[in-house]
Amino acid sequence: MLFFAPKMARDCTDIDVVLRQINQRLRKLEKSDSEKNEEIGRLNRVINQKDVEIHNLKSELASTKSELAVAKERIRELEEDDDDMSSTSGKPEKNSSNSSIPPSQESIASRELRRTKSLRKPSGKPSGGQLGHKGHTLQTIAEPDVIVKHEPAYCKCCGRPLIDIPCRKIRKTQIVDIKVVVETCEEQYYEKVCECGCVNNCEAPNCRIKYGDNLRALVTYLNVVQCIPFKRIAELISDLSGQNISEGTVQNILKENSGKADTVYEEIRKRLETAPVVGADETGAAVGKHLHWNWIFQNDLLTYVYQSESRGQKAIDSKFPKGLPNSTLVTDRHQSYFNMTVKDHQVCLAHLLRNAEYLNELDPSQDWSRRFVHLIEHSINIRKEDRITYRKIKVLKTKMKNLLGESLTHLDNEFEKFKRGILKVQDYLFTFLSDSNVPYDNNASERGVRKIKIKQKVSGCFRTDSGADDFAKLHSIVETAMKNGNSKYNAILAVVQQ
Repeated sequence: MLFFAPKMARDCTDIDVVLRQINQRLRKLEKSDSEKNEEIGRLNRVINQKDVEIHNLKSELASTKSELAVAKERIRELEEDDDDMSSTSGKPEKNSSNSSIPPSQESIASRELRRTKSLRKPSGKPSGGQLGHKGHTLQTIAEPDVIVKHEPAYCKCCGRPLIDIPCRKIRKTQIVDIKVVVETCEEQYYEKVCECGCVNNCEAPNCRIKYGDNLRALVTYLNVVQCIPFKRIAELISDLSGQNISEGTVQNILKENSGKADTVYEEIRKRLETAPVVGADETGAAVGKHLHWNWIFQNDLLTYVYQSESRGQKAIDSKFPKGLPNSTLVTDRHQSYFNMTVKDHQVCLAHLLRNAEYLNELDPSQDWSRRFVHLIEHSINIRKEDRITYRKIKVLKTKMKNLLGESLTHLDNEFEKFKRGILKVQDYLFTFLSDSNVPYDNNASERGVRKIKIKQKVSGCFRTDSGADDFAKLHSIVETAMKNGNSKYNAILAVVQQ
């Protein structure tokens, strides 16, 4: 019995160790179970939150589907109404070919139709340059700036050097290229003291450094003539010359040059007041968040553009308070022009032909609008062919009077509306036949204000009134220079150098 006692003690000790280990494992398992229960609780809370979000999204989706169904039903009703209106009225859509609607406001279908349809009649001539047309090509100059000689150095056959052998010129090629060179000129100012004691100083600008005239003219040319925005002008100058220039500097240059142009700008206006023929037009332009109007008064040698908040008589009187008493004014039928004091009027016949084209499409079975078009086109042909006589003018006016005297009650209301508009200006339809200097359309004025639309399309709206005024002023000067055969850039440079 005593023999087994130590062994039994060891066994008991081993059992205690095992029990303690089991107990420790149990406590770890309990702790792990507690942590898992906490994680399960947290996941359950997340799941509940997601369930709420899913429920909300399902509700929003159901609401969106309901709104979409309502919108689709409304669109279907509107389409049916449009179909019913077009089928009952049969009126064609107005576009730039048959009305005064600009191309930018046309529908896609009208734009596609305009590509294949024109008011111009085929001339029967082949496309391209006509027989006898004088061509132009790049010409060489007698004294080039640099001469580079290309002489063979070795014989192609035997390889002997040809340095000491005389050469004979067989051909020359001139290469015309441009270089962008940044030149910094330092102007130093000195003073001298006279024997009488007077100190004589040269007049010096109060600045440390500034941009030169050529760069200022280039910035103005890029913005006003090429319609490039401030940021892209700065990028262009930086890429070409490596000279960094800020957008604020571009704006300051334009404002400074605009101030220098005041005298020339006013001179253009004064000369237009005494011009025998003047064309006028107006177009909308956004200035900030408001719609303003750009007005143009021009002729073959002068262009005067300005902007105003008004499209009425107030805008005209602000620049021409006495009207144009010596001028025949060529315009569309905007009433403000007919309130001016002028020598005579000429209505733009191109506008009338477009409006009459709409009447032709509106009712192809009638011939009233076609007879109107025939009279207008016949008068234009008489002018082009130089067959104008007093008798022909009198016959044209009589036929037009008889045409406008016909009753159009059996036709659509658009015909009567058009006739009433023509009756108001019937005395100004054939002025161009009595004066060879008066054009029969106002296309020149429309071309003059088209640059405003290009400027907006490329650069967006004008941000301030002063910015819009600066552009109109400088645009007037460069267009006037071009009409007189001068370079637009040189005209701007002349303004800068004042």
